[in-house]
Amino acid sequence: MNLDSHERAKKLLAADRIEGISADDRTWLDAHLDACHSCSNEANSLVFAIDSLRAHTVSADPDVVRRTTLAVHRRAEQKRQGQESAIPLSIAAATSSVAAVLTTPFAWSAFGWLGQLFHVSDIIWQLGFFLMWWFMPATVLSAIAGWQHTARRRELV
Repeated sequence: MNLDSHERAKKLLAADRIEGISADDRTWLDAHLDACHSCSNEANSLVFAIDSLRAHTVSADPDVVRRTTLAVHRRAEQKRQGQESAIPLSIAAATSSVAAVLTTPFAWSAFGWLGQLFHVSDIIWQLGFFLMWWFMPATVLSAIAGWQHTARRRELV
């Protein structure tokens, strides 16, 4: 057996104890544990360790439990707000992409017209167009992200 099989078995053993694994993964893992003495011993050790931890009762000061619970809830709320604050940025990215697709032909024509009007060589106005079209959306989205970050920091203060 190769090293990848053992690594996969270790990952599946951990995943099985945390969130469960699919039926296909269960079949593969059982077959691997039947054939691999080392991984089988590791699985048995993991089961023993978990059972040992469950056998002991843990008591904690109620104030510690309360503070820990509050910290977990506060962190969950921060994560939720972080996900919510990504929505405007996602909308801005989608809007910017749609606007770029819809306005590219018009901007190309305008750059060509300006290039002819001011007698600028084709390569120069085309280079200017591509640089603007590549950097403008990133600049706008960076400004929005910076604005959101600043607003969030003000809320925390």
